[in-house]
Amino acid sequence: MVIYPEGIWYGPTTADDVDEIIEPHVKQGKLVERLVMVFAK
Repeated sequence: MVIYPEGIWYGPTTADDVDEIIEPHVKQGKLVERLVMVFAK
């Protein structure tokens, strides 16, 4: 799951994870660090 325009990638594994992303990130603009995907360059 990627949130635009920020380009933040999340790796939710359950429906609860998706709910956890929607409320703080989409509605409040807060990063959900435990679900952020990190890509090596």
